[in-house]
Amino acid sequence: MKTADGSIKDSDGKIIFFSFDRFMSDIVRGNCCFICGVGPKDAVFNDEHVLPDWLLRKYRLHDKSVTLPNGTQFRYGGFKIPCCARCNTLMGEQFENPIRVLFAKGASEVYRELTENGPWRLFCWMCLIFVKTHLKDQSLNLHLDRRKGDEKIGELHDWGLLHHIHCMARSFYTGCELSTETLGSLLVVPAKVRSHYESFDYVDLSYARTMLLRMDEIAIVAVLDDSQGVLSIFSEKLEEQNIIGGPLSPVQAREVAAHFASINVQLAERTVFTSEFDVASDKCTIVARRPHQLMMSDWNREILGGIMHRICNEMLVAFPNRDEISEQIKTGTLTFLVDDNGNFVTNSMELEETGSQHGA
Repeated sequence: MKTADGSIKDSDGKIIFFSFDRFMSDIVRGNCCFICGVGPKDAVFNDEHVLPDWLLRKYRLHDKSVTLPNGTQFRYGGFKIPCCARCNTLMGEQFENPIRVLFAKGASEVYRELTENGPWRLFCWMCLIFVKTHLKDQSLNLHLDRRKGDEKIGELHDWGLLHHIHCMARSFYTGCELSTETLGSLLVVPAKVRSHYESFDYVDLSYARTMLLRMDEIAIVAVLDDSQGVLSIFSEKLEEQNIIGGPLSPVQAREVAAHFASINVQLAERTVFTSEFDVASDKCTIVARRPHQLMMSDWNREILGGIMHRICNEMLVAFPNRDEISEQIKTGTLTFLVDDNGNFVTNSMELEETGSQHGA
């Protein structure tokens, strides 16, 4: 059944598809459950952590802070968005519990799961985290000084692009089938574990629909709306040189995320995503119409440099020549992944006897 605002409900009244107008009014600007759309007056709410509570406990993040797009800090423990108790429980059953158990088994089991059962659960989980992060921005002030205005951080985002990611994120609830082409670029690679830096890292780049999640010995980089175009292009780089020749240090993992983001924003043509419905069977399918060839427009290395500078600069504090490195990053010519001979840098962010770090 199509509603007046263009949303679609099934025969039981479940919202299978939020029209963009309803997505904006009820989810982005409203306080309805971001999964099912129920209002707080019609259901019990217990809200949803942007980062799953099991991650916060595992890495002792409740009292630590995430850096917001405006540069301010916000405590992870209070980083929540509206969610009804029923959907919260359902997400636990579909994602949080299985993924928590899987990652507790180590990297080899994660790789085996992806090989045997495919990437969909992990990819949709990444979509969930990403869309929750940006929905939270809608409740946070852009300016600390209210004299500068009362805009929200969320007003910086292009919600038209995030609408599709929201559809993907809630597909476990709607039962919508996902066509193969709706899968974005998902790269799961080994990560270093060392006592002198954090074993957890989360980076999201809203304008590039790209994210990094590093947990102990695993780093996950994902682009959520490229129909695997970025991974195809980046794979060519992997074939040309040994860019990832071992476990990645934190700054190397962030560089890979920067490469993914810069490729995505420079794709010449973009995939168009739509939801299709069969009224007779209540069947919904999210489909993608890809360009004939997913390729980049003219490559602008400074875009890569700008993204790298934004997300890697804070990690240079331990390097004695950090100011020089920081300026080189902006040009898009500096890499932490390979040396001058094209060999993978294995000693990135390792400690020397003096306690300083080398092998940037």
